[in-house]
Amino acid sequence: MAYIAGSRPNDPASSPSFGFEDLERLIPLALALFNDLGPGSDYANAKTKLRSWAKDEPIDALAAVVIGGGFAFYLAEKDTNPGCRSPWDGILYMSTALSVGYDNLFPTTTQGHALATFVQTFGPSLAANALEEPAAVKRARDEEAAEVNRQILARLEDIVTLLEKQQR
Repeated sequence: MAYIAGSRPNDPASSPSFGFEDLERLIPLALALFNDLGPGSDYANAKTKLRSWAKDEPIDALAAVVIGGGFAFYLAEKDTNPGCRSPWDGILYMSTALSVGYDNLFPTTTQGHALATFVQTFGPSLAANALEEPAAVKRARDEEAAEVNRQILARLEDIVTLLEKQQR
């Protein structure tokens, strides 16, 4: 793939070019992905499962993005990016991409740019929710509170019934 001229291989200005031919290759993938957007589509099911997993296990979701994304970033960049010499470099890049985006490493491949785009888009939300209670804990607490409310309501109904009997 041709590169835009830059002063250094790790310079953000030396990003891979993305031409009309590349866009043409993405069209069949996009059409297949978005072909059936109904509630029961594969795409909708995948989004629902991913959202549910991230809510049920917020720290695990964040760790998967940082560690898995970092390793994937390293694999995408290791042969063309002198700043990405080990998986640790990829992990550090992914962790900074979650928020401020500060690092002395920049993607130089199309795959690296895609990973960075994904993490910079969804990462801040994952990071913000990482220390939240898992959804299962919230559901259990909400169900417990609902049960207490049902018991209170049942007791109030018993009291109303007793009062109505006394007034007769």
